[in-house]
Amino acid sequence: MPLFGILFYIDNRHRYIDPLTGKKDFKTIKSDIKKLFTTFFISEIAYSLSKLSFTYQFLQLGARPYQASMIGSLAASAISIVLINFVIIRGVKLFRI
Repeated sequence: MPLFGILFYIDNRHRYIDPLTGKKDFKTIKSDIKKLFTTFFISEIAYSLSKLSFTYQFLQLGARPYQASMIGSLAASAISIVLINFVIIRGVKLFRI
């Protein structure tokens, strides 16, 4: 998470400088940090719930425990990645398209 924050800031550095004064716009930085934390929080909840659900369903279908866990983790990761991209782009409008 800290590495992502640093790389995100470096890549979007121009967004955080006020064009009139040339100083950092801490209001925009704070707003974007809140949006990122909200997005990651939603994604982690979705990952945890979907992993638990998928693992349980695969165990009920008769899969071996390690297979159920591995497939559940992969499915939950896919859902989490799609959700985080959807929430960042559409929900919190962190990036303008």
